[in-house]
Amino acid sequence: MRIYYPTLVNNDDRLLREIKKYLPDLYKNLMRMYEYIGTEKEEEIINEEYSKIDGISIDFGVMQRTHRAVVLETSFDWDDIGSFVSLERFLNHDENSNIVTGCKAGLLDVYNTMILGDKRLISAIGLKDMLIVDTEDALLICPKDRCQQIKELVKDLYKKDEFERFM
Repeated sequence: MRIYYPTLVNNDDRLLREIKKYLPDLYKNLMRMYEYIGTEKEEEIINEEYSKIDGISIDFGVMQRTHRAVVLETSFDWDDIGSFVSLERFLNHDENSNIVTGCKAGLLDVYNTMILGDKRLISAIGLKDMLIVDTEDALLICPKDRCQQIKELVKDLYKKDEFERFM
């Protein structure tokens, strides 16, 4: 596969300067995070600032707008892993097209389901085309075709004080 990959030229901090120019709110978020790296408040501030980021990709926010980029021709396989569904292409499937990683799973009549666990046994009956993500303090279950709404759900949870300890 031949890919034309845009890259910024001139100086190591060029990308950061272009973010400042084209995505000033993101730049402010990044600078606030940077300010707290290595401190006891690092995780808290990163989570706080990350929740404020609107999620525009660097491709759309900077690379398609800047005049300080060049395009290099290259040849390699490329996949933009931006969702759980796209991640599936890189994980091992069982005979029913299920993916189980990070845990043990007992499955009965379960098909095309992705299960990402932490430690616990996860058991399921009669599921198809689902995503299950089990971490130490949270469990997500949703149809794969609604995975893009996870970000929306997380933003809603951030707004509620009762869920603060999970964010």
